[in-house]
Amino acid sequence: MVFVTSSTRSSPQGGYAADLALLAIGGSALLIAIILWFDNAQGGLTGNGVFKSLELKAWVVDPASAPLYPANYLFYPVYGALCRVLDLLGVFAGDPRRQITILNAVSCSLCLCAVYLLVRALTGDRLVALLAALFHISSSFVMFLAIVNEDILPSYTLLFASMALGAVWFARPTTARVVAVAALFSLAWLFEWRLMFPTLPAMLVALWLGEKHPALRVGRSALFLATMAAMASVAALASHGHNGAVGPLDLLWTGKAVNSVWAGFTWPKVGYLWDGMVAYLLGAGVAAIPGIPGWDIWRYTATVWMLAIAAVAVPMLWRARHDSRAVALAAVFGVTFVAGSVFNLYSQPQDPQMQINVMAWLTPAWALVLVAAQRRWGARGLAALGALTITLLAYNVWSLAPLRGLDGKWQQAVERLEKESDPARTVFVLHDFDWSMIYASLHWGTAEPGVEALGPAPQALPKFKWIGFTGQVLRHPEWTTEAHVADLRRQIDRALELGYDVLVARLWSMEQKQLETETGMVADSARLAALHRLLRTDYAATLAFDDPVAGPFHRLRRAPGR
Repeated sequence: MVFVTSSTRSSPQGGYAADLALLAIGGSALLIAIILWFDNAQGGLTGNGVFKSLELKAWVVDPASAPLYPANYLFYPVYGALCRVLDLLGVFAGDPRRQITILNAVSCSLCLCAVYLLVRALTGDRLVALLAALFHISSSFVMFLAIVNEDILPSYTLLFASMALGAVWFARPTTARVVAVAALFSLAWLFEWRLMFPTLPAMLVALWLGEKHPALRVGRSALFLATMAAMASVAALASHGHNGAVGPLDLLWTGKAVNSVWAGFTWPKVGYLWDGMVAYLLGAGVAAIPGIPGWDIWRYTATVWMLAIAAVAVPMLWRARHDSRAVALAAVFGVTFVAGSVFNLYSQPQDPQMQINVMAWLTPAWALVLVAAQRRWGARGLAALGALTITLLAYNVWSLAPLRGLDGKWQQAVERLEKESDPARTVFVLHDFDWSMIYASLHWGTAEPGVEALGPAPQALPKFKWIGFTGQVLRHPEWTTEAHVADLRRQIDRALELGYDVLVARLWSMEQKQLETETGMVADSARLAALHRLLRTDYAATLAFDDPVAGPFHRLRRAPGR
């Protein structure tokens, strides 16, 4: 017997309010402490938070005219209002880039409450529910996204809550339960549209299997979909006339990133998918062992750990397959995992934001491991797994150490960069994912890459002038390699003709393997090699300066004979 009945409760009842307060307040305090220690709102993986915070700023300063974005329809209005509250409280006042981290920490702590309620509803065990919540916050991607300024946490919290509710209520669905779960689920994807896809089929499968009357199965599924459409209609009606407002059909299908450079199935993404799955549990950080080909502690330890969890949880669910609660739990979280893995293979399988919802199965599966350990070894089993979870949390925090303090370090690097090169007379050639681009955009102001709008040097505005090494690959993936090479040459030549110093950051001396790693799935190795070869054959370079944080900057000039 896996799930609780009135005669199998193994821990005292009550304590809900105290436990939820502990998770909400204690979880927030822990995460905010890590935020202050980490001093790196960007997290060191992507620069999305910089650009999200700049878009959010409009919702803080002038919400009446700030634009709505269909793929994040509720995120900006809600987080904008919450940032105004933080302004009033004096918490990172006027700095949405860092305020997002605080809001994410609080959101994550609320997600821990959802974990607790799910596990306690299924097992009836207070201690198992608390330990499952501890495991959730200890998982690398959950903790990491709760302390940086990515935008996924509020939508993920709503999504997990809807999944938890579906896993409990769809065991015995009613009209009210279907509407409630569908409404909560819709709020999640109205914050972040792409979250709809892995979990929508999971919800429908769980609902179909949970409904015992064949005549009602189609009706329940139709009700779920109709509630989603109704929620989209309410959101569209409430925002009617606002800047960027769209209709319900445009909310149900935004098409975000469907035809982007990230889209498409390729064999290298299988390896990225593995990396994304294992990194959900364990941070790579300090664990990788360079110089030992084909082996590192991080990847294989996480793989074995997750397989061990599945090896315990899946047979437990299979033995309980006649219990509708086991069916609903397996359908909601299992189908989300399967559908999400396929979805991620089409997009960015290594990205924390793409894996956090797909790997949500690991927490309820860990709860089943806790139940199994308690049955076999009693309190000693739970104590051992609790200690293991605390070790996981400590390790994942420790893995952040190499990225600690980057906000301050990069601010100083940009200040040094301004002293070494006059921004009015300089055009930078940067990898589009380089941190020099991210932090220059933050401190000097955002600017689109390219030289089309530039006049002769010197030109004060925009202060940040740059050419993206893979800029046109991102914007025009349909172009041929020859077209990308020709466009990069044209832009660099034009900047030189206008009298600018052209400084290339890090790219000049970068090895092909490192270039491929930093570019990820955006361009194949042949295209990257052709772009890199262009720099070496058409231009000569001299080292201008070497910054301890930003790396080497080389000054380009046309190669002799061109």
